[in-house]
Amino acid sequence: MSGKVKTDYRGSISVCVGSGWIKTLIKSRRRVLWFGFAAFGLTVFGLAGSAHAAPITTPVGLDPGDQYRLVFVTSMTRDATSTDIADYNAFVTAAANTQQALVNLGTTWMAIASTDDVDARDNTGTNPFVSTGVPIYLLDGVSLVANDNADLWDAAIANPIMITEGGAALSTLVWTGTTRFGIAGPGFPQGSPLGSVTNDVIRGISSLASVSWIEATGSPAGALSSFYGLSGVLIVPTVVPEPGTLILFALGLAGLGLAHRKRPRPLIS
Repeated sequence: MSGKVKTDYRGSISVCVGSGWIKTLIKSRRRVLWFGFAAFGLTVFGLAGSAHAAPITTPVGLDPGDQYRLVFVTSMTRDATSTDIADYNAFVTAAANTQQALVNLGTTWMAIASTDDVDARDNTGTNPFVSTGVPIYLLDGVSLVANDNADLWDAAIANPIMITEGGAALSTLVWTGTTRFGIAGPGFPQGSPLGSVTNDVIRGISSLASVSWIEATGSPAGALSSFYGLSGVLIVPTVVPEPGTLILFALGLAGLGLAHRKRPRPLIS
């Protein structure tokens, strides 16, 4: 309902903001001035407030039309006993779907994880021998993880993947079953892929940017740990202000202009 405007026979203008109406008499210079500042302030501070929502899904510094991907570490945990990569993709998708901002992206989420049958780089579409890829960012709106697919699988990453689906920082162990090259662990003694019942499964550490982000230690598959979730390719949209925002901004400027025009002229003796 926000952004609607109505007038009455006395010349009053009212604007709906949220569930209430702001009303002023256009004939009063003082009220026009107040109304102009109020509408302008509601517009500016309203936009500022919405900009601090988490998670942040459009990284700063990108232009409309730019392509990118998002990555997070799940705040939820599970075991690594399944040999079906679809189970882990469903797990990170369920985590992403707890955040409306991520649901609104309409993207597919995949686990950065390997089983005996599927390597992480193929499950996530990040195989540098297949495609160049696009930049990958955290959900803080600032931090770059990798410039492209090759950069993701060159052992180290630019920033640790320690931001959850909700935008909070989390240092934790992460199931990967994956080596620094993006492929499934070879087994003992280096570590095994997800679903292994004979050897420890590889885990990474979310707070590290070295090779240990993906390949740090091994544990029995029945233990509980987080997972990394990676989005599909996203495109920076063209920002179009909401009609309510445009109305408030226009009325604010109009009110300030009328107040200035109605100032009394000094008498010349």
